Amino acid sequence: MTTSGDAREQVAARPRALDGVKVLDLTWFGAGPIGMRTIANLGADVIRVETQKRPDGLRIAPPRPVGNASLNVGGYFNNFNAEKRSITIDLTTERGHELGIELVKWADLFMTNMTGRAVRQIGMTWEALHDANPGIIAMYQPMQGMTGPHAEFAGFGAVLSTICGVNYLSGFAANDPVGVGTNYPDYVVNPIHAVIALLAALRHKRRTGEGQLIDMSQLESSVAAFSGPVFAWDNARVEHERIGNRVPYAAPHGAFRCADTAARPDRWLVLACLDDAQWERCATACGHPEWSVDPRFATLAERKRNEDALEATLAAWAEAQDGAETVARLQAAAVPAALVLSASEVLADEHLGARGYFVYLDHAEAGRRAYDGSGFQLSKTPVELRRAAPLIGEHTWEIASDVLGLSPDEIGTLIAEQVLY
Repeated sequence: MTTSGDAREQVAARPRALDGVKVLDLTWFGAGPIGMRTIANLGADVIRVETQKRPDGLRIAPPRPVGNASLNVGGYFNNFNAEKRSITIDLTTERGHELGIELVKWADLFMTNMTGRAVRQIGMTWEALHDANPGIIAMYQPMQGMTGPHAEFAGFGAVLSTICGVNYLSGFAANDPVGVGTNYPDYVVNPIHAVIALLAALRHKRRTGEGQLIDMSQLESSVAAFSGPVFAWDNARVEHERIGNRVPYAAPHGAFRCADTAARPDRWLVLACLDDAQWERCATACGHPEWSVDPRFATLAERKRNEDALEATLAAWAEAQDGAETVARLQAAAVPAALVLSASEVLADEHLGARGYFVYLDHAEAGRRAYDGSGFQLSKTPVELRRAAPLIGEHTWEIASDVLGLSPDEIGTLIAEQVLY
């Protein structure tokens, strides 16, 4: 977003799907905040409750500018919390809890991904919320749900990715099950399942006036996304084997290192051939039509039986190829192929740029930074990022005055008492 002045006001005036929806956000780290940011980008007024006593770990964690210890410059935090308002309240104090309950009365939706123990400590149980606001929709998203023998287990994405099975799927049989190098379920699966559940409950409320409790297990959400091996075992007693980039239904299916260039000395090409016709086009585009009639490679079954030799042939060929030119040839031949992009290359990607995926917003301390786009667009109501992430407590006075109805003297007293910050 690069406009200013009148153009910015016109953008801000465009109606969005969730305009008027009020949300109380008591989430932290990844799975919860990302879902709440999606709700905010759809137009909801999301108030995030924070505390200076125990700030969100992503306000502290990298990536951040070297030597800058501010709580307002964490890259992950800012990306996951754009368009929210921040109020700092110590909910563990008696008066802070009372203010939290007043925000519950204001809200249509509530969400937390804290453990059950933490929720009880701040008095934000479903019973307390429902008593204060019978119409509220409240989602609790602890790692393994609100019931069951592991309901009180603590954990983050690194734990979740092991117990949902994703680490078991990745890598090679001879190596340790190290996973995919990131806490994958946090970023897409859990947040979007949360958004779907909240929108379904909101639709129900608009039809009936009824609020409800949503019990969302991050584990169950994640298992749903990695259930292929579960059903392979259940239906055919086939045990999953870690086989790197290989799959049973395609060959070749892998990554092959290309020639080094000055701009990129570590360039890899990925390609996949799902049937014999695709393989024939691939061989021709590679300049080796004879590969497609080689008895070892002529059919998918033979290519799978001779996959080591197939990959060795492609690896030797790829070492002399310019990656970008080769991808262009393969794509022109309708062969699925792409380059393995680094983070900086994704940020500068021509296609993502043409679609306007990354949004650049000005942050008071972090400066102008890229934010993830929504991942989808609606033709009638925009899905937009209109404000950068809030400074911690940036909107405390505003919310205390406009939403909680406190006078300046009351706010000042509560700040002095460190109920507000």
